[in-house]
Amino acid sequence: MTQVPTDYELLFDARTIEHAIDKVAVRMTLELAEAMPVFVCVMNGGLPFMWDLTKRLHFPLAMDFLYATRYDGMEGQEVRVHTRPHTNLRDRNVVVVDDVIDQGVTLSAVVNELQDDAAAVWTAVLVDKPTSRETVDCQIFEPDFVALTAPARFLIGRGMDFDGLYRNLPSIYARAV
Repeated sequence: MTQVPTDYELLFDARTIEHAIDKVAVRMTLELAEAMPVFVCVMNGGLPFMWDLTKRLHFPLAMDFLYATRYDGMEGQEVRVHTRPHTNLRDRNVVVVDDVIDQGVTLSAVVNELQDDAAAVWTAVLVDKPTSRETVDCQIFEPDFVALTAPARFLIGRGMDFDGLYRNLPSIYARAV
C-alpha cells in the first residue's frame, strides 16, 4: 500500500468516490446518451476518473487525450498544452475529463483550445474546489459535471499528485491546515 504523507488527512474514502462517480454517470447517461461524444482526458490527472467514469457509461463513445499542465509542485504557472487529441473533433460532441478544478485556468484553456472545432464541449471533473475561484480576478469557469466538492486545499490521490506521486491512491487526501 502506498504510504500517505503524514501532513495529509483523509478527505474522501474510496467508497464515497465510487458513489459520487456513479451519480455523475447516471446524469451523463440522461444528458449525453444520444450525443455519440468523444471523451478527452486531460493527462495525467484525469486518467483515473476517465477510466472509472467511462466504464459506467453504456452508450457509444470515443476516447482520446490531451496533455496539458500548469503546476510544478504546488505552484501554478502558465497553461501549456503539449499534446492535442488525435481524433478529428470537427462537429463532434466533446466531454473534457479532468481530476480537479481549482481556479479553472487549465480547464478553461483546454475548452478554448477545443471549442473552435467541436460542435459542443462539456466538462467533467472528479473534484471541484469552488472557493478557489472566489478569490481570483478571472472569469468564473464552472464545470458541467462534478462528482465531489472540496475545500481549497492541496489534494492527492485518484489522479491528483504532488510532484508526480500519489495519483494511484484509491482515496483522496487533503493537506492538513
